[in-house]
Amino acid sequence: MTLPNLQLGSTVLNIELLVYLLAGIVGVYAVRYRQRRHPERERQTGDAWNAVFLWLLVWKGSLFLFDPAGVIAQPMSLLFFSGGTWGIGLASVVALAYLFLRNYRRVGNREAVKLAASWGAVMLVATMVGYTALSPIQSKGGVRIDQAAPDFELTDLNGEAVRLSDFQGRTVVLNFWATWCRVCMAEMPHVEKFYQEHKDSDVVVLSVNATTQESNPGLVKEYADKRELSFPIVMDDRGEALGSYGVTAYPTTYVINPSGIVKGRYLGAFSYENMKRAVKNAD
Repeated sequence: MTLPNLQLGSTVLNIELLVYLLAGIVGVYAVRYRQRRHPERERQTGDAWNAVFLWLLVWKGSLFLFDPAGVIAQPMSLLFFSGGTWGIGLASVVALAYLFLRNYRRVGNREAVKLAASWGAVMLVATMVGYTALSPIQSKGGVRIDQAAPDFELTDLNGEAVRLSDFQGRTVVLNFWATWCRVCMAEMPHVEKFYQEHKDSDVVVLSVNATTQESNPGLVKEYADKRELSFPIVMDDRGEALGSYGVTAYPTTYVINPSGIVKGRYLGAFSYENMKRAVKNAD
């Protein structure tokens, strides 16, 4: 499941990170309550806090383990992406092992297992509650899910006209971005990887540059060439597509099914794994 990010003005909040952080805090207070009469309560509460931060660090840092080439090419990826599902599993194992190893000599194996398990179970339940509560959230503005995708005609980097309706009958990943956007820069390798794997399929990647937001539109082609971006890029030099889709934060990505209906709207960094999942869900 992919949690939607939340847009406040031009700022995009990472809801997934917020859910995990809050779940970890709930887990800490669960440990604190459970150990309320234990002489080691304060130290064990501190261990639980450390486990939360260790979990977050491993979850984010695991991206380097699972995609080292991508991180080396674009180190900023670590700020905006994580190791995904595998990263969650690895982070959980490391954090639980940390809690156990910190306590088994002082309180014994059985009590150490209970302590780690109680923290992990509460964090899991809190995460599930957070996902259930926040998954239906959609930021205001823009084209809504299950609405028809507005058509537009823009020119690509070679001056050729491109219409969205040209891709009727195919799934379209419509990505809005700008050259000055740091998150977009980190996202580009994911878009390129997805494009390379799907360019001969019925899935289209169409990248819309927010040209009206660029200080020098001439830099867009240079930007694409420098990063060896091969997916189609069109220039929205009048803000037509931006206005139609209500884009005010970057990057913003829409997934459109073969019938031309919007099936997903994603604010902020959109990973390769999430692109695959979103396209699969759009069918």
